[in-house]
Amino acid sequence: MLLVTLFCQGQELLQGVVMDQNSNPIPGASIKVSELKNTGTITDFNGKFTLSLPEGIYTLITSYIGFETQLSNIHINPSEETHIKIILKQSIEELTDVIIKGKTAAQKTKEKAFEVEVIETKGLKNSSVDINAILTTIPGVNVRQRGGLGSAFDFSLNGLSGKQVKFFIDGIPIENFGSSLSLNNFPATLIERAEVYKGVVPIYLGADALGGAVNIITNQRKKDFLDVSYDVGSFNTHRATVNGQHYNKKGWMFQLSSFYNYSDNNYKIDDIEVRDELGNDTGIRRDNVERFHDAYNSQMVRVQTGLVDKSYADRLIIGFTASANENEIQHPIDPQNPFGKVFSENDIISGSIEFEKNNLIKEKLKLKIYGSITQNNERVVDTSSRKYDWFGNFIERGDQTLGEFEASKTLFEFKDNLHLINALASYTFNESNTLNFSYTKNYIRRKGEDAARTGRIAFEDPHIVNKNILGFSYDIKLLDTRWDTAIFSKGYLLNSEGIVEDLFTNVEEERFTRFENTFEELGYGVATTYKILDNLQVKGSFERTFRIPEGYEVFGDGFLLKSNPTLSPEKSYNVNLGALFNRDFNGFKLQMDTNLFFRESENFIAIRSEGIFSRYYNTADARSTGVEGEIRMLYNSFFLDVNATYQNIIDRNAGENAGVDFLRNQRIANIPYLFGNARIGGAFENILAKKDQLNISWSTYYVHDYPLTSFVEGNPEDRDIIPEQISHNLALGYSFDDGRYNVSVLARNITDAKIYDNFEIQQPGRAFYIKLRYYLSN
Repeated sequence: MLLVTLFCQGQELLQGVVMDQNSNPIPGASIKVSELKNTGTITDFNGKFTLSLPEGIYTLITSYIGFETQLSNIHINPSEETHIKIILKQSIEELTDVIIKGKTAAQKTKEKAFEVEVIETKGLKNSSVDINAILTTIPGVNVRQRGGLGSAFDFSLNGLSGKQVKFFIDGIPIENFGSSLSLNNFPATLIERAEVYKGVVPIYLGADALGGAVNIITNQRKKDFLDVSYDVGSFNTHRATVNGQHYNKKGWMFQLSSFYNYSDNNYKIDDIEVRDELGNDTGIRRDNVERFHDAYNSQMVRVQTGLVDKSYADRLIIGFTASANENEIQHPIDPQNPFGKVFSENDIISGSIEFEKNNLIKEKLKLKIYGSITQNNERVVDTSSRKYDWFGNFIERGDQTLGEFEASKTLFEFKDNLHLINALASYTFNESNTLNFSYTKNYIRRKGEDAARTGRIAFEDPHIVNKNILGFSYDIKLLDTRWDTAIFSKGYLLNSEGIVEDLFTNVEEERFTRFENTFEELGYGVATTYKILDNLQVKGSFERTFRIPEGYEVFGDGFLLKSNPTLSPEKSYNVNLGALFNRDFNGFKLQMDTNLFFRESENFIAIRSEGIFSRYYNTADARSTGVEGEIRMLYNSFFLDVNATYQNIIDRNAGENAGVDFLRNQRIANIPYLFGNARIGGAFENILAKKDQLNISWSTYYVHDYPLTSFVEGNPEDRDIIPEQISHNLALGYSFDDGRYNVSVLARNITDAKIYDNFEIQQPGRAFYIKLRYYLSN
């Protein structure tokens, strides 16, 4: 079937551009072929389009709102290339009802064979939210943050979490970008949409993901604009963004993206067993203890400039990114022992170059190459010998060599030198057959130093991780493009070297051992979708995949987390089976999406305590099964979104490891297994003036209770249970002058419910934020 489809269709490529009478390109114009049912396309941002057609004579029907429909006759001749320019005349007729049929980039992505969720941020840019808050609204996603703005978080997707889920910005991995550029501080104002791939990940992302991937798409529109925002809120929180770009007629572009975040994070937490500065239990429990050493600030500037739409390159862009943060540490995992001076810092400097060219080799080959060089500096400062209580009182330790962690004082710093190469080549034989190749190289070299310590220092000898991933896929469309399938394979290559520290030996010569590790493996998979009806499609996908340990897991942090270069990659078999339904009932739009998932994983990488230290090991073999569903409804200006997820995650060898039979195949604790959210609201236009808009929305998040340590061990009445959690948010936004001026108010956790993270540590309560935004565009 592949050979017949590939070589017997004999189709030729038609290229064209649609413009108005002033020679301005018209993006989103519809082009249909009169003689061929279901054959057509829409123009891109530059008004350009391509179609693959057999030899013959055809009539193109070109239409766009506000313009007269244009009929164009073309002759497809295999002996010559066919180009056409279509000029649409502006319609002077007054239109009453207009029906626009077209698909946005988000809709096209969601209808791919892969199980993927897409969220567009156009309606969220005026809200005081970051990316994590947006992603939490997706079925199967649960984000547990360990505090306020900028705190560490656990991102879970279909039961797999942490490093098992990869994160990208415009297809470029950010796994080694440190804590100053992360989803917990990246504002929604700077992005266009977010794509969440579940379990099975396409090769173009170049990911060794086990549980899925999140791809953040920033602005891709070729037009001048300026977007400035500032918001202020509870806990002395301030956030600002400046985002803008300029394109000139000679093909030169300049783009600036930047943000600044600050918060004291001085929210109150309840039921803390307060101890004095000597560590003595006072015998009472106090409510409303305020966090006094938890401030956070971060900033980022990203500049890109270069050439676009040239004969030798569609994009030739150089970029520069600088980011930094400072994060005060209120306490380790145990909140009973607060800190008053400990903090961490991170700063990054990165340079990049991007090349993209389409329509090579008879306009069938697309090529995209990205390269970057980055220096990442992480620093932990613990130089105070004080011991604090929760009221800010303190005493000086008798041993002045100890810090607040009750270990030696430290000014530990490590420097990562990284380089990244990401390349993608795509060759389109015809409208139905495409061949894709990808290559990603991620290299990291870590070196450590500590001016406050004597003796051996972590990463004194450089540690290296060299990760290479090759991808190949063949995409085929059959049955008049109703059946779309991608068959792919990925090659994983890892080389790492470093020093392993044995904490349990007193022989100095045996305490530190150099180790090298090499890994080579092949993954493979398939993703397919079939449109039963125009508004109903089914999906299925399977992948045998691996996740190579990251630098943080292999190297540790040089402080309390020790290195383990012997870590083996995680392995998983991922399966999805889903359906997507869209229907418009005379203005009432209904969308339903459901997915059954199965994950069979081996060599899970988990952290294990070694006294006050910890280290990552390959431990559990896990199986995750579940179902998720979502319903979206839109009528006129009102919308309602509801979704829910149920998942069952078991440890298949826990009983064997513990020597206890009844633990075998038991559900893994400290992971939510039932959760969901709902959002309702509306948009109302021309309230106080023309071209103004009022937006109102209410959102609710629910997580069922789950145990902290075990579902089966111990007396059920004595188990630590993270209680059921329900929180509500209310958002109001008003825009006027056609969206140029915007003001919004957000009430988060408006009922002041108690929300907890995965260590049963309380999260911020009720909070209010106000945001001002100015947007100017041509």
